[in-house]
Amino acid sequence: MLKTVLVVVFAVMLAGTGHVFLSKAMRAVGDLTEAPADRLGGMVRRALSSPWFLVGVALQASFFVIYLTLLSRADVSLVLPLTAMDYIVVGVLAQYLLGETLTLVRWAGIGFIVVGVGLVSRT
Repeated sequence: MLKTVLVVVFAVMLAGTGHVFLSKAMRAVGDLTEAPADRLGGMVRRALSSPWFLVGVALQASFFVIYLTLLSRADVSLVLPLTAMDYIVVGVLAQYLLGETLTLVRWAGIGFIVVGVGLVSRT
């Protein structure tokens, strides 16, 4: 079980970092839902060529490979809840890399998720 948890923690670090890198890339591109049709192609090309985007996708792909490996050795009812710990990684990195403000209420919500993960992992 300890080995599984350690691999999940590593996977969560990859996934959370990947989420934040993808967000950083897409913020630089702009809001795709509000983009005029004639600019949409250029915005997508800019996103696809962004180093933040490319590294974010690589991190997400790495997470997925590790996730599949975890599913081959442990119950999905254990592994999936444990991956919810990426909310902590995302919260911390969003503050420092994206300049987001996380309120006390948002941190409390993340805390409740972590408590839930702890309860699920004890069964």
